[in-house]
Amino acid sequence: MVNLELYRIFKIVADEGNLTKASQLLHISQPAVTKHIKNLENELQITLFKRYKHGMLLTEQGQALFEAISDSVSLLSNIDRKFRETKDINLGTHITMLSRMFSSCIGEYYQKHEKSKINVINENVDVMLSKLANGELDIVLSKKANENMYDNKKIKFISLGKLHDIFVVNTHSPLLNKVLTKNDLKHEIIYTPRKSSLTTQNLMKSLDLPCDKEVHYIKNMTYSTMLGIIKKDKGIGIITQEYILDELKENKLSILKTDFALEPLAFGFYINSTNKFNELNDFIKILKNF
Repeated sequence: MVNLELYRIFKIVADEGNLTKASQLLHISQPAVTKHIKNLENELQITLFKRYKHGMLLTEQGQALFEAISDSVSLLSNIDRKFRETKDINLGTHITMLSRMFSSCIGEYYQKHEKSKINVINENVDVMLSKLANGELDIVLSKKANENMYDNKKIKFISLGKLHDIFVVNTHSPLLNKVLTKNDLKHEIIYTPRKSSLTTQNLMKSLDLPCDKEVHYIKNMTYSTMLGIIKKDKGIGIITQEYILDELKENKLSILKTDFALEPLAFGFYINSTNKFNELNDFIKILKNF
């Protein structure tokens, strides 16, 4: 009989389509994730994924297995959490925010709760808030979303402060000697996070553009890819300043001057007011002292 944990790992890899992201969510090494997937393939005697340069794609058999076990894995995970003496926390957040800002909070939590786990789910903020409402998530760390995205009678937002989106370039960029206008930016390539991110929406709003409009000079990508490109390329990146304090301090990136400022965004955490247990309450206390 196949170990149910292998199915859980398979589901996370399938959801993410990327071994690195899956290993971050599972808190195990990438080689360990690969080994678990291989063990499941050996047990079932099928190939689950096609590996390619930028990630993992389900095979036809892999897709069939995913559809067959997805709901059951989620259900069993919830049952396991319900009856376990020590409860785990299902945390929704973006990996960049978690690793760049809250890693010390996770460490502090584990010092107190060695047997508990924090399971990290990385989705669009609207999806995470929906999962928080139906009990799939216990807490969501995020920038503050539009209130029409959730039921504010059931879900409560606790602010921890403000974050500041900035334009950045590499330290050798000729643009550093200029103060750019909104019109100037139309003639440059701007790298942004994914289209649904609040940082990208903040940019579109500041440039007086509809959030759903395709703009030829705005390119969406992950934070890590963006940082890699900006350090070598002449393009402009928009990124949350608090995420790259080390890069700015070490002069790996420079802030680009503009004649306008992007609106600061509140950040904090969302909780479902009906969901309370000791481990979650302790984690919330740690966050409030952030």
